[in-house]
Amino acid sequence: MQVIRLLKKSDPGSAVAEFVIFTLPFFTAFLILITAISNKSLAISESQNLARQTVRAFVTSPSESLAQVRAYQVLEIYKSKRTSTSNQIRDIKLKISCSNYPCFTPGNMITATITIGNSQQSSASEYIDLWR
Repeated sequence: MQVIRLLKKSDPGSAVAEFVIFTLPFFTAFLILITAISNKSLAISESQNLARQTVRAFVTSPSESLAQVRAYQVLEIYKSKRTSTSNQIRDIKLKISCSNYPCFTPGNMITATITIGNSQQSSASEYIDLWR
């Protein structure tokens, strides 16, 4: 009986310590999840922007012979800004397709598809202007 009274009177634990002990693993897992989602979102945004920039460089080229060179030049500039390890880990591929051939006919739709690694793919399309 005295032990029960002693246990009722003494409270050596702290609510703050218990809160930290129980919630720290959940906050850590939540932080890792949010970071992973943020990184994936950033990668998707970058690949979509790169696809838009490459198709724009292709479409605004003064001639069809320079169009492919300009699109790949945009890709090389992007690769030069990345670290060498990230270039080795995730390879970037560009595929340009035209709805009709030759590509530089007025009103023709050009699509640039960027593939980064094995899992991520983004496309952007633009039309050749009608006044060429």
